[in-house]
Amino acid sequence: MLLSAVRRWMNKPKKSDPRLLATFYYANEEVSGIVNELESLNLRKEPQNYLALLNQLHSSQEHMLGIIEQIMELCVSTKRQQRDYLQKFPDEIARENMATQILFAAQLLVGGTYIEVEEAEGSLLRPLAQELLRGLADLRYALKEQSFEDPGSYPETIHKALLHYDRLSAEFELRYVSLLVSVKTPEEIYLQQEVAVLFCETVSRALKKGYLTQEMIDYCEPELMISIPRLAIISGLLIYPDGPLNLQKRPKEMCELFRPFHGLLKKIQELLCILTEKELISLERALCCASSDDSSGHLSSISDSPNKWNFINHINGSLPEPRSTIMGITEIPRPEVPISWETQSIGIQCQSPVTMQSNCTSNYCKSDRSNRTYRDQGVIKTAVFEYSGNTETECTRSQHHNQHLKYAHRNLRFQYVRSRYRSDSDMLHRLFVCIAGVADQLQTNFASDFRAILKTVFETVSSKQQEEREKTTDNAFRLPDCCLCQNNTERHTVAKSVPPEWLPDNASSHCMSCYASFTLLRRRHHCRSCGKIFCSRCSAYSSTLPYIVSTHPVRVCSHCYHVHCNPLNSHKMDQDWTEA
Repeated sequence: MLLSAVRRWMNKPKKSDPRLLATFYYANEEVSGIVNELESLNLRKEPQNYLALLNQLHSSQEHMLGIIEQIMELCVSTKRQQRDYLQKFPDEIARENMATQILFAAQLLVGGTYIEVEEAEGSLLRPLAQELLRGLADLRYALKEQSFEDPGSYPETIHKALLHYDRLSAEFELRYVSLLVSVKTPEEIYLQQEVAVLFCETVSRALKKGYLTQEMIDYCEPELMISIPRLAIISGLLIYPDGPLNLQKRPKEMCELFRPFHGLLKKIQELLCILTEKELISLERALCCASSDDSSGHLSSISDSPNKWNFINHINGSLPEPRSTIMGITEIPRPEVPISWETQSIGIQCQSPVTMQSNCTSNYCKSDRSNRTYRDQGVIKTAVFEYSGNTETECTRSQHHNQHLKYAHRNLRFQYVRSRYRSDSDMLHRLFVCIAGVADQLQTNFASDFRAILKTVFETVSSKQQEEREKTTDNAFRLPDCCLCQNNTERHTVAKSVPPEWLPDNASSHCMSCYASFTLLRRRHHCRSCGKIFCSRCSAYSSTLPYIVSTHPVRVCSHCYHVHCNPLNSHKMDQDWTEA
């Protein structure tokens, strides 16, 4: 027992040692000391001191768990449990210090305290919480013992303890948070990703149109939070009607963000389909403006003349010449065709039999209505077409007759919608208010999902190349002041064939690994691989070197033994140096 205590005292890591295990040792000691103070403190007599110690405990636990997280990323980063379930959590729940909150929740459940969960649900989760705390205690003990042995190496036992704790932590985190908040289903996540794709397509279109600039995207300008969702509504209703804003779906089949606005979106789509190209551009530019004055300026560019599209006048008079709309109405010359009405005979010249884009999904844009529909409505009773000098068959004339009636009815429908507003600018203003209202409510009612979507958009569309640095075990062990770790093939070849330059004894007064000061009992030792000076504990390994003609292994430091003298690691580093 005495010898073990002496060994621990002599091998205890130094506070100046920057290695993770040495840092963990003192963080673990701090947590243990605070826990002992809390157990010996009387809560009723000293409540203030108890609360102060409790806050210190949470802070020290967060520091200790942060070090454990770094060790796991260093040792078992490729074997850890997947954390894809974090996407199901709300943004305010999935935070960086979530591990501390999860540990505190497990301690409460083990102690029989159910604060945020029901007692029945907490009782079912209690065995898993006990197993999690037991796994953490075993991991702390294993890391502490390894810090006495060698703070620079991580044997297989450490790897197993890390993976066991990581599995328990992930399982408890998912089950506990699922009891606190509403976790999204895979279908809801898929619908939200569809909205993110729509936003990305909208930004790409806005960049081509000149509504937005790449500089605004790269610097994440605040006005983009207003412009992007507004433009996305137009894109979703007009350009991608089969996407996440497909109004043919039932409201419960749509994304949660746009579900409350299903009826309003139908009215918006009805107005968007009758806009001209000029009106659409003016509307989109107005929606991109953050200030109301700029928006009014774009909308006022449209002529403010009274709207004379009166539906009754169209029936009693001649049909006005239609304007080309964004839904693809184009003027196609057709022969003059007299139409006979049952009440009166009026010769109406069809000016614009049109074609409609197939992606229009509004009710009045559907082209599958038959003549029976018009007769049932009591609008058109008879229609007789007389062609002079025409050799078309009866079937062809019937097809032209049906198509002509569809175009005429659609044209009348467009005109009727416009006739409900005093002027074109009044119609655009109301459309602007509706679109802006829906987009602005997304930020208020669905702030968490909205931020997640915008984050995806900025990461996708931004032109700044994000440097992805993958931490591997080999890279983590490389030291910047080690000549063997330099990514230079020439120096690496020399280092492999020529003995290193030894540092003189007076070059350093402390160990170059753990920074322990040399004394009468702690002597200097040179590493035969790198030539630097270490204490006996940091150079307790031996290995054969190619430039030393000897069958006996020689003393090397911990870093050289695990990185340079290990055949597997040396082979990996040789490949890296060759590629460099």
